[in-house]
Amino acid sequence: MFSRCLSQILAVVLSFSLTVFAQTTTAPTSSPTESAADKEKAQKKLEERVLEILDQAVGDAGALRLPQNRAIVYALAGDMYWKFDEKRAREMFRNAGNEILLANAEIEKDKKADDDPFYVVFDLSDIRGEILPLVAKRDAEMALEMLAQTRTAKITEAMNKAALPNAKQEADYMNFNPEQNRARQEIALEQRFALLAAEQNPDKAIKLIKDSLAKGISWNVAPLLQRIYQKDEKKAAALADDIVKKITETDLAKKRDDLNAAIRFLQAETNPNQPKTAKTKQFKFSDAQAKEIANKIFDTLMQPSNSLEMSRAMTQAMASLEKYLPEKIALLKQKQSEAAKNLPPEVKSMQQREKLWIPNSTPEEILADVPKLNEDDKAMAYQSISDKIGQIDDDARAKKIIEQIPDEKARAQATEQYESARISRTAKDGKLDEAKKMIGNLSKKKTQINKLVALALEFHKKGGKENLETAAGLMKDAKSLTNEFPEDEDEVGDVMELVKGYATINADEAFRLFEPIVDQINETVQASAVLSKYNKRNQNFKKGELVMKVNGYSWDGLMLFRYISQIEMLGKADLNRMSLFSDKFARSDTRTIVKLFVAQGFLKEDKKENATENTGGGGMIIIGD
Repeated sequence: MFSRCLSQILAVVLSFSLTVFAQTTTAPTSSPTESAADKEKAQKKLEERVLEILDQAVGDAGALRLPQNRAIVYALAGDMYWKFDEKRAREMFRNAGNEILLANAEIEKDKKADDDPFYVVFDLSDIRGEILPLVAKRDAEMALEMLAQTRTAKITEAMNKAALPNAKQEADYMNFNPEQNRARQEIALEQRFALLAAEQNPDKAIKLIKDSLAKGISWNVAPLLQRIYQKDEKKAAALADDIVKKITETDLAKKRDDLNAAIRFLQAETNPNQPKTAKTKQFKFSDAQAKEIANKIFDTLMQPSNSLEMSRAMTQAMASLEKYLPEKIALLKQKQSEAAKNLPPEVKSMQQREKLWIPNSTPEEILADVPKLNEDDKAMAYQSISDKIGQIDDDARAKKIIEQIPDEKARAQATEQYESARISRTAKDGKLDEAKKMIGNLSKKKTQINKLVALALEFHKKGGKENLETAAGLMKDAKSLTNEFPEDEDEVGDVMELVKGYATINADEAFRLFEPIVDQINETVQASAVLSKYNKRNQNFKKGELVMKVNGYSWDGLMLFRYISQIEMLGKADLNRMSLFSDKFARSDTRTIVKLFVAQGFLKEDKKENATENTGGGGMIIIGD
């Protein structure tokens, strides 16, 4: 009896101690009795803890087997050291560059020893696209230098071939060309760094993009144009002139990637599915510039050619050309009709399928073609219609399209997608109570959970007793729709959506929900490690070590990397508590990367975007051709 009582007393004392410990290790709060000096002292202590985590991760990197993993650790650490010690950060970035070179050599050695064609076509091993954007965020010029220094001989050769005046781009959707794809990706990465440089130095960014244009035309300059346009309209217009000049001077019949990029520029000018309202001024080519691009594309498409790629380009460009060159469109349609006679049935079907995803195709046009499609293509058509309806902000038009969808299941899906987008727009406009009422009309549980959590974060952001109570109530409603003990990956996703909301609204509840998920992540990681031994194409493990990721992408959806944003948010909510949680991850490689995500989350600045927008977790956006 005495022993049992003593155990109970110790349990109570231990519970109280842990509670006090958790309360004393959270991020500084805005208690009215806490002085500014106390807050500064608490913040400094937490930042010292971040540096301890980074130093530990850098120390642990030496024990990692894979140079690409060491590169990721050094790059992530360098990105976070930047706030405290720029010299140390640059040292980490240089270390990452050296590890990339070692990884390149190791990958080439492995490829020579492996005759699997999978690795020739699908090269998933280039980590430069993950690491170098971290450097570019801090110093775009340094990133460009490292981009050149770590470029493999094969990529350099591919870029040199692509830059030749008479180089012909043979790649199309029927005949994938890995070499040209490497060159295209490299140019896109280079232009992405120019986009980041726009914030650091707009004049230098313009020079960088001009240098990059000399290597080819890429749609990646579109966001750069938008960024520069918001800062200086005249400089953006001058850069647009350079792009138009490059398009008109290029032999687009030989440069198929450049032709595709030119078509995308024109499509952006004529996209009828774009929302009509925008809070920031949007860059557009002048009518004269757009017409120059249109004429160049038209002349290219009218050249004698029976290639599948040119036929595909006609389909993509037709709607845009019709707007700018109505007097010429009949000639192009006649040529398209003649070319179609010689196409095999399977290619015609492929082109019809591709037409579903052209940005300028309206949902009405796709709906009109549905009766001509087979059952598989109909399913894709309905998905495309749903996606495009989600972009429409005209209620009457959207409802009319939805009513005309003949398939009941597809009609319900389109309704759900439209209502979901409408809720986001309503919340973004500040009409939170109206958005709250609309959520009840959604039929899918997962969508309801996502919208309830997003809306709860919006109410919480407004502050005030009433709004905070509303936020708590919305989270309670979302929790009632979930299974706290998930039995499959969808249910895990629902719980992690709750964690996302509670990390801001009620950290204790977020940690309570997350704790059992750690065990499930451990199970799936270890199971994947075992299976990787018997599957050469498994990209999650190499030499028995977890292949680390910066941006959360995993080839087969490894659970750990799906929830980087939640791990970061928990690090922001309570650094020390989440640091202790990271020790619960069973494998040393997993613990190392998780600790870095935790530190990254704590240091991450609060974003200005609405919580209703899908901002993802730690990822980068590259708009490719």
